[in-house]
This record gives sequence, structure tokens and C-alpha cells, in this order.
Amino acid sequence: MALSSWAAGAWLVPRYGARVMSAGLLALLAGAAAAAVVYATGRPGAYPWPLLPALAVAGLGQGLYAVPFFTTVLHHVRPHETGSAAGLLNAVQQLGGTLGVALLGSVFFHTAASGAHAHGSAALTGARNAFCVAAWLVLATAAATAFIGPRQQRSSTSVGPASGHASAAQQRSQG
Repeated sequence: MALSSWAAGAWLVPRYGARVMSAGLLALLAGAAAAAVVYATGRPGAYPWPLLPALAVAGLGQGLYAVPFFTTVLHHVRPHETGSAAGLLNAVQQLGGTLGVALLGSVFFHTAASGAHAHGSAALTGARNAFCVAAWLVLATAAATAFIGPRQQRSSTSVGPASGHASAAQQRSQG
């Protein structure tokens, strides 16, 4: 995640812009789906070695998504609002992470504690279910991200940002 965030910020976003978000979400989805498959096919008591590349792909996707997301969202705010918007975005990211851990942990523990499976396979099934929910959340994120469009240029007759009225210069040129 750290390497892909660095690469996204240093090279990819300046060159490809917000399109890097889509690549990141695709990689994150592939990693979550691969992890679900690893847990679905895993043997109880054995270490799931194929999980390592699956999680690496998911981390790559997370890093590719985060940098262009912050850049794109902060591009939509006025320069004097950037600090407040960045703080709010960070707080919402932390809340989302907390809720995500709670949701995915609840899915895992509910399945693992159900007793419907043997001891080891219940944990594998719980992890598989949690990664399936994570994949659905990535799809929901992709749908929500589709609404983040390019910033619209303000027309010369736009309303002033603070007063809610056309500026004096605009009124003189119109009147």
C-alpha cells in the first residue's frame, strides 16, 4: 500500500489523473475476491500461502485509490477551504475504517461462532464471508466514486462565494 500510494502520488496521478482511482478499485476488488477464494478453498490448520499475493494486490489497490481520491475530492473545494475539507475527509476516512472493521469483524465472528462448521472450517468460512462483504463494499465505493466528476468552471456571472450576490465588478459590467 505504501509503495503504490507513493507511485500514485509521484507519477500516476500527475499523468493519468482521477482514472487511477478506477485501477485502484479494480485491484482492490481483485485482491478481496482472491482472498475470499483462498479462504473458501483453504484447509483448516494449514497456513493459506496464496493469501499473501491476494492481500498484496488488495494493498496495491488501496494505495492506488487513496491518493487520487483525496486529490480529486480536494480539487472540488475552494482553496481557502482545503484545510477544513482535508480534515473532514480524514475524519470520515477514520470513521469508515472503524465501521468497516466492526462490520467485517461481526460477519467473521457471527459465522465462526455459529457452530455449523467444524472448528477450523468455521474460521475459514467466517473469513471468506468477511472478504465477500468487503468485495461488495468495494463495488459500492466504485458506484459512489462514479459521481465524483471533473470540476465545473465557474461562469463570469457566477455568484460571489461569501456574499451570495454578484460582485460589484460584475454588476457594473452588466448594468
